[in-house]
Amino acid sequence: MRRRPTFVVSVVCVAVAMVGAVLLPLPHPTSRQISLPVSRILACPTGDANLGKTTITVTDQENFTAGELNALASDPTTQTSFEDPDKVVVVRGSASVGGVSSFAQADTGMAVPCSSPITTGSWNGVMTSQGATLVMTNIDATAAVVDVSIYGQTGQLTPPGLRDIPVASGATQALPIDEDLVTSNTPITVQVRASKGRVLALMRIMGSDGDDWQLPQPSTDTDMTIAGIPAGDGLRTLSVTNTDPSTKAEVTVQILGATGPFSPLGLETIEVPPSRVSTVDLTQALGGQASAVHLVSNLPVTATLVVSGSDVAGISAQPPLSGTIVLPPLSGTLWVANPGTDPATVSLRYEDADGAAQTASASIPPQANASLDFPATGTSVTVSSDSAVLRASLVLTDPGASILPLISGGGDTQVDVPPLAPGLG
Repeated sequence: MRRRPTFVVSVVCVAVAMVGAVLLPLPHPTSRQISLPVSRILACPTGDANLGKTTITVTDQENFTAGELNALASDPTTQTSFEDPDKVVVVRGSASVGGVSSFAQADTGMAVPCSSPITTGSWNGVMTSQGATLVMTNIDATAAVVDVSIYGQTGQLTPPGLRDIPVASGATQALPIDEDLVTSNTPITVQVRASKGRVLALMRIMGSDGDDWQLPQPSTDTDMTIAGIPAGDGLRTLSVTNTDPSTKAEVTVQILGATGPFSPLGLETIEVPPSRVSTVDLTQALGGQASAVHLVSNLPVTATLVVSGSDVAGISAQPPLSGTIVLPPLSGTLWVANPGTDPATVSLRYEDADGAAQTASASIPPQANASLDFPATGTSVTVSSDSAVLRASLVLTDPGASILPLISGGGDTQVDVPPLAPGLG
């Protein structure tokens, strides 16, 4: 009899423990995470050595390799340059690797950031009288097949020979966008889509209006920002393209200035009929001030703003900076637009003329535009932002006007450490 209370207490304790285990399960251990560094492949175009000189400079905060297409790559390095390469230069590095290709002839020139190959891309605001050429290079080991579509003010244009264009591995295809291809007195839009593989694609402008290399808008979107519209005289024309075959696009327009946004009088909304291009003159609305343009559409569209005057430069809507990119020092101005609703910051790290480390930063208010002087000294300039919406463009004016959109490869991806399988011991 004396042992019964001890037995009862034991039973009660076991019961309580079982109920607690059900109602209050033991917490699982917190999963550990590892970083998967993002790699990036870039291609840097070259100009015609018979007309001028090409200089390509590539930099990063980590080691990368670079070399001419189908040639032996360099040893791993954090900085390299090429003078008058015979072929496109291919770069393989981290998410922050960046480069600039510059082409100079006589007293003019053009520059463009090294960029990743694409499967789709669009250039708006192309004039057939400007000496425009679509240049596509296949840097991959397999062949690519590309379709080219052209849209105008009256609808889609269908010249022959633009379907199933083969681009062999290591080859370049150049398609003149001139009056022999299409007849149009108004700006047109050129769209590429690779049905197989991918290509480095650029629009090269070399004519009486000036010289320029233009990157495409990589995909249609409903929320776009065009950053880096410089101050000064000359025309500022915006072309928007709606490739939907049946539905009209309605696009609201906001100008982002140093003090905030405003809607251009009479151009608050642009209507773009199906399969057409609409072009509007924003010269008066911008008033010669450095600006950005924020577009919101009910349908996915593409857009490009063309700056013309003493030279010509075009800037298409681009993805956000979204991370870090390392560039060579250049004499120019970094323009940053914030289309978001919260303040955002961009920072620069570089070395001064004495080799001392320097930093600069700017806080951009919501829906505003701001600038930083881009350093011309040191070995490299690191541009960083944690914002997911900031758009950044580097504006160069010497020897010619060029607008270089800056896009990083993103940050490191965090993933959970895979759990051990119980059966593996």
